[in-house]
Amino acid sequence: MKLGISIINYRTTELTKKCLESILSRKWHNKIDIWVLDNASGDGSLGVLRRDFPQVNFVESDKNLGFAAGHNFILPRIKDDLILILNSDAEILPDSLDKMISYMKETDCGILSPKLVDFDGTLQPNSGDFPFGAALFNWLFNLEIFGFKEPNFHRNEPEYYQNAHEVDWVSGGCMMIKRQVFEKIGYFNEEYFMYFEDVEFCFRARYAGFKTVIYPEVSCKHLSGGSLENPHFRQWSGELINLLKFYRKNFGKGSEVMLRILIYLAMTLRMLAFLLLAKFRKAGTYGKVIKTI
Repeated sequence: MKLGISIINYRTTELTKKCLESILSRKWHNKIDIWVLDNASGDGSLGVLRRDFPQVNFVESDKNLGFAAGHNFILPRIKDDLILILNSDAEILPDSLDKMISYMKETDCGILSPKLVDFDGTLQPNSGDFPFGAALFNWLFNLEIFGFKEPNFHRNEPEYYQNAHEVDWVSGGCMMIKRQVFEKIGYFNEEYFMYFEDVEFCFRARYAGFKTVIYPEVSCKHLSGGSLENPHFRQWSGELINLLKFYRKNFGKGSEVMLRILIYLAMTLRMLAFLLLAKFRKAGTYGKVIKTI
């Protein structure tokens, strides 16, 4: 079975090089084609990458398309049975791709993601429950500290990542997808520039009859926020803005208004809590998030 890999480079030359080396330096039982989009980096990185990796297919955009549109720029060019969406700040570990491909061949799974770990081996949560009801409240108000671990939009408990099982969504940082999924539901929603497009994609896939699975038998190293400045703020802001968009599109304007009030309350409480703890930088981050939404 052939695997096509889609990677976006945006001013991450060294990270992208390490990502490509982690794939190309190993022998795989399956044929692998790699596609890299340079997202209008404007820093000369495309020339460097083309020189160092002549076996890779490179394409370029004249503007920064973001995550969803960036991968959509590549995906029509990939004709393989399986497609791996991979961040440029990730590194593939030995045997991982072959094991993921075997799992996809042997099961009815439509979307698969390995366990993500930081470069020091720390678990990096990359899956969870759709942000409705208790899962939404637990996430926004950090109710885990009171023992409410599930459901939750972001699942953080280590036991959740011990065995392969069906989940609501997985991160687009390392996401393997069967071609049939794209053929039935289309590509990523380009209304989401960055963040939440992976959740929205898994949401559409679920209601089209496809299973999404977290597969902790293999791991992928990922430098969280490696391509971003102030990643904590960027993640919160990006997820919340697009969550509001998701609610408006799927459940109407009224649900968006109610959600916005809930978000303002949650971010204000987080800001006040960190002020009381004298963690002014974190408090400032949540204050900045409030201003963006």
